[in-house]
Amino acid sequence: MDFDSIILLLSEVGIPKNVLSDADGSWQLRRDLSLSSAETVALQARLQQQTGKLFSLWGNHDYSLDEIISLVN
Repeated sequence: MDFDSIILLLSEVGIPKNVLSDADGSWQLRRDLSLSSAETVALQARLQQQTGKLFSLWGNHDYSLDEIISLVN
């Protein structure tokens, strides 16, 4: 999975394209993209479905897009 694939998934779960157009790998799910709990659940489910890997985006750690790419690859 690459950066563009993550951006597409974020768009599918409801993050506006104008926000995503400025995003880079250092952007974090909560701090920079302001993902709601519903969007986080949807993103995690789609990532797990596409990659077959089990993981959690919950907890104290606010994952960056680069970290998510590493997590699922």
